[in-house]
Amino acid sequence: MAVVPSALVNSQQIRTAVSEVEKSLAPDVVHIRFDVGEDWSGDGAIFFRILVSDEASQNRLRKVTAEAVRRLGERLDSLDMDLFRYHNVRSVSEQAELREAAWD
Repeated sequence: MAVVPSALVNSQQIRTAVSEVEKSLAPDVVHIRFDVGEDWSGDGAIFFRILVSDEASQNRLRKVTAEAVRRLGERLDSLDMDLFRYHNVRSVSEQAELREAAWD
């Protein structure tokens, strides 16, 4: 019998939490995308892709990133998911150059 990860059961709750964090950090955070899967060691993980404005990336990247990570952690801790969290950050300009669909 397969065990269903709690993150899959709570996917709508995750989307809601991420959306709230996005809105609270706008306009510095343009959007946040995520995937749930396994990390390099096979453990359950959630992978965040945080797209920040060019202005935020040039003037306050550390502050904006730390705040996004903190708020995501606060919101997701209440969902009681047993997942490792990974955060990647990119600016709008970087995404325009790299054009990775997962970041759109």
